[in-house]
Amino acid sequence: FHFHFHFNASSTITVQKRNKVFVSRYNNSINLSPHQITNYAVQHLPHLSHSPNTDDFRVTGSHVVFKECPFCAKPTNGKADNFYKLYVKIGNGTYFCHRCGAKGSWFDFKSQIGGFGVDGTNLAGIGDNGTGNGTGSGFGHGVDQPWNWNTSNNQGMGYVSTKQLRSNNSSKFKVECLPMPPRKSNSIFSSRLFDPTNSPANNAKQFAALEYLTKTRGLDKRVLRKYGVGCANYKFFCNEPSSSDTNSPANVYVDSMCVTFPWIMRASEVAMQEEYRGATFEWRQDGGDGDKNGTPGERVRDGRGGGNNTFVKVKHESEMTALEKHQLRQERKARRIAKKARKSSNAGDDPSANSAGDNDDQQQQPQKKQQQQPLMEEQLRVLHGPWIPRRIKVRSIESKSWQRLDPAGGGFGLFGWHTIPADATEIIVTEGEFDAMAVCQATGRPAVSLPNGCRSLPQEVLVLLEKFDTIYLWMDNDGPGREGAEMFARKLGVERCLLVQPSGNRGWKEGMTNDGNVKPPPPKDANEALLQGWNIHELLEESSELPHERILRFSDLRDQVIHEIVNPEKYRGAGITSLPGFTSLIKGFRRGEMTVLTGPTGSGKTTFLGQTSLDLAEQGINVLWGSFEIKNTRLMHKLLQQYMKDVLPIGLGESNISEVEKQDAMTALTALADKFETLPMYFMKFHGGSEVDDVLDAMEYAAYVHDVEHIILDNLQFMISRQAIDGRGSSFDKFDMQDIAIEKFRKFATDYNVHVTLVVHPRKEDEGAKLGVSSFYGSAKATQEADTILILQSDGKRKFIEVKKNRFDGTLGHVPLFFQRKSGRYTENPDANNMPQKTVVPSGVKAVQDTQQLIKARASSSASIYNDIRGQHPT
Repeated sequence: FHFHFHFNASSTITVQKRNKVFVSRYNNSINLSPHQITNYAVQHLPHLSHSPNTDDFRVTGSHVVFKECPFCAKPTNGKADNFYKLYVKIGNGTYFCHRCGAKGSWFDFKSQIGGFGVDGTNLAGIGDNGTGNGTGSGFGHGVDQPWNWNTSNNQGMGYVSTKQLRSNNSSKFKVECLPMPPRKSNSIFSSRLFDPTNSPANNAKQFAALEYLTKTRGLDKRVLRKYGVGCANYKFFCNEPSSSDTNSPANVYVDSMCVTFPWIMRASEVAMQEEYRGATFEWRQDGGDGDKNGTPGERVRDGRGGGNNTFVKVKHESEMTALEKHQLRQERKARRIAKKARKSSNAGDDPSANSAGDNDDQQQQPQKKQQQQPLMEEQLRVLHGPWIPRRIKVRSIESKSWQRLDPAGGGFGLFGWHTIPADATEIIVTEGEFDAMAVCQATGRPAVSLPNGCRSLPQEVLVLLEKFDTIYLWMDNDGPGREGAEMFARKLGVERCLLVQPSGNRGWKEGMTNDGNVKPPPPKDANEALLQGWNIHELLEESSELPHERILRFSDLRDQVIHEIVNPEKYRGAGITSLPGFTSLIKGFRRGEMTVLTGPTGSGKTTFLGQTSLDLAEQGINVLWGSFEIKNTRLMHKLLQQYMKDVLPIGLGESNISEVEKQDAMTALTALADKFETLPMYFMKFHGGSEVDDVLDAMEYAAYVHDVEHIILDNLQFMISRQAIDGRGSSFDKFDMQDIAIEKFRKFATDYNVHVTLVVHPRKEDEGAKLGVSSFYGSAKATQEADTILILQSDGKRKFIEVKKNRFDGTLGHVPLFFQRKSGRYTENPDANNMPQKTVVPSGVKAVQDTQQLIKARASSSASIYNDIRGQHPT
């Protein structure tokens, strides 16, 4: 269970149930062996036997069958027909109990019996004991277990099911649905974009938005209407004067005309997404709102009769009664029959079509098809509910970096999902919204775009794509795009995925350019292909499957190698924007690599990594923190100060200021926490000595569920200290355990294509002595396995970060670092007056330690600025 800490005056702590993890049935990347399944169970269920002759398991050709299910609420009472009901599938690890109905993915199984201990930037990981270890029970790292070992069920093992545990604490486990935009908001935005009165003189910004879409992006109005594109004004923070008006103020929120991209889904699909979170979304068939804003809390009117006041709650098939399951099967059967009838009618398979009235029937077929469409739509509406906006993505036409998801904290969907036919078997998934519309416009084939580009494929989206037999993945033709496409293909199933990576060999006709027969380089994305005149049909036909993971030929990578040679800047890693000199040395952090960092005790290694992690997260890169040396609460305090780039208010409760000023300052701090919470940053709920395999489980979970790209482990010695304390041997054994851990982390970085940064303490050196590669504690394993070696040098007077190994291009050197106490950050500029640009929050956020008068002067303005940060609602 996740412990979510909310910044407010009362500092309340709420508990939320862990989300289910969806794994596609096409996903073969987990590839579990029977030994891996039984070994994990034995490690986390202490009553199971390690003996190879144990009867606790049975292994078949496809499953590992457990003698007793740890999730069953009822005791087995020693009856043979109650045994061997829990089946765990070899390969993908999905499980199902034929006795209690418990089921889920391999990640769900592990979270139930062992846990992962991963939380997001909602300042989580803070348990009752305040250690960042959840409950502090010491078992499963803060994840409550679904059994009670002290009762007498099941011959003394005493299992208590998750369902029973939830029923005993129903209020504790109540999960609210995610916020959604008002029902009619997208209709309003779309009507603004296509308002016939728009002109350069009237509604100039709305006119400019449509001109941008049709002329700059080359999209037809028909396609824009089909996808529900609109426009609206949103507020964005601007830290520099406008390019069109140099006299405009900086560091203020400004209005900007934005294009809106709605994620429209069926109500039943929203209910399915919420069910995976543990929430209940109810909807009604007539499309009425549960409240004025159309937020969750709706119910569906029964389409099978029962009167106007009869409602049926949307629920999973496993929770239905026998009669409800029968009715559901009848509905599915009717849909299959109707689908076959439509195909037969469209193909002309009806024998009567060959009669004398053949021509009349063929003339009437288009009319019949048009008559069937409203009927089919009404049937789908009854079965799956109306189309509703899940969320709206907005993008400014003035600045590409000005983007927002409205409302904040909502769910995920696919742009263009409502345009996909109900019987479609293939789909094209693009990185951007303009790309999806370009494909649809050029080919008429169903196309959608991802919510976060090539960075992540959220679980809510993954479940929507399960029904398709073929999925074309068209990401941008660069390093991150290729890596993202390969990662998504493994999650979706490589057998049904085709990667669209134009080589330039197909799709171009000579003489298409105005400057002769010069062929441009391959298009970066689908929208560029549309604008340049490429044949998108042929580009899709050129798509290929993901190459074999272990065996490759040069032809498999030829285009990528040539593209990397021609465009080396596109294959550099993610840079650290606040440290440009350091970035120029290492060329950024690249996926699939491992970096080791060392430095004297107290030299600022955690501070340095905190700054780099924030820079990465602010670029949209998903970051996972594993802090084994300091508690999560303390780490987040440090990160908040670095994110604010200023000191935080301390001791407000003891300050000699009025209650109103305290409330204003607290409101400002809440606004800062709200902004920090939007960063794609996650934290492991480990502290101190931890089993390396448990840490790897958490990393695997975060890499799959959250698409984490960069993992920070601080530090190795604290992580494995408990193993040494347990008396496992001499100092040689400590080094051996450290080498094994490093080898596992190195393998994880390669297998999951993530960057792992590992902090390793140095061996004992004279104070002030300069460290070298041989200064790393332990054997040479850490420096041998690492792709990049960093040493934070400090002699008490000056400090610099030194690059001692760089496998990417061999560049070595060092960059001076100057610590700014006020912001808690490093800078490469020795000028103390050159402070980093502050993160704008209500100006009540100021250290009480400075002066109370300064707080009083600034707190009065916090409420108005707070509204800008919290809302920025469209006008």
